[in-house]
Amino acid sequence: MSVDVSHPSGGLSRYRRLVLMVILAGTPTQVSLAQSRDTVLTLSSEVFANTRSLRVLLPPGYHDPANAGKHYPVFYFTDGVAAWHGWGVPEVADSLWREGVIPEYLFVGIDNGGSTIETTAPARDRASEYLPYSDPTWTNSPPEPRGDRFPTFLFTEVMPLVAERFRVDPDPKATGLAGDSYAGAATLYTGMRHADRLGLLLIESPSLHIGDRRLLADAASTTNWPGVVYLGVGTAEGDTPAIRQDMVRSVRRLEETVRLQAPETRVGLLVVEGGTHWYTAWRARLPRALAFLLAARPLEPGG
Repeated sequence: MSVDVSHPSGGLSRYRRLVLMVILAGTPTQVSLAQSRDTVLTLSSEVFANTRSLRVLLPPGYHDPANAGKHYPVFYFTDGVAAWHGWGVPEVADSLWREGVIPEYLFVGIDNGGSTIETTAPARDRASEYLPYSDPTWTNSPPEPRGDRFPTFLFTEVMPLVAERFRVDPDPKATGLAGDSYAGAATLYTGMRHADRLGLLLIESPSLHIGDRRLLADAASTTNWPGVVYLGVGTAEGDTPAIRQDMVRSVRRLEETVRLQAPETRVGLLVVEGGTHWYTAWRARLPRALAFLLAARPLEPGG
């Protein structure tokens, strides 16, 4: 799920669309590694007490016998279903590889709490796993914030399973995490607290309003950041001009804070005129985000 249904920037029609995407995820299934570059692993989480899929895209040269001893860095995407089918991670990555823009990485999509076998309330379960702080704008059956557990889930369950099954380069400086909306908040929260375990953050349209803007306060007191941070936002994220302006203003404030607190961190901000709080906007920005993060290219407007 990639729209906060309780926040003014989301809406019922979008909520229905994203519940459909959760349903399309289906039941987690195990797929043979063989020579396939697309693999689905099943993860039974003790941290969140549920079962979900991890979607793994291997780089083109992974199965080449000449690379049998090669280990690859990993970029993790939250909202696995949406990352694969909304952001278009496999298609974008393959295009960038063909063009020689980015190095070979493993891309892993982590299905969210709303895509688990056990879920009975997809939107709320997804939000619960990502929210480190409560969202006061969610007034109807609000989720219990359990996002403070997300880093433990990532580092003690997700990453070890991927490393067990694939040839992973453990270098934290080359390890990335991506997310949008609530998942963008979870990505930011994790990156601020574990800069020693993550080197790259891709944060789209983060929900900085949660917890009375506590993430911005956290950022202002954080001096240890991952080496590269990408931020993206559109000017049409919200139902009113005030909400749209606040969204952009908050992300700009986050950018300024990171630059001030960690001058050695390479920070990029992409503000897109007319960009919305939806998959099409994040997918359009993904090539530039990955080129910035993985190939040190500048962020150019457009799209």
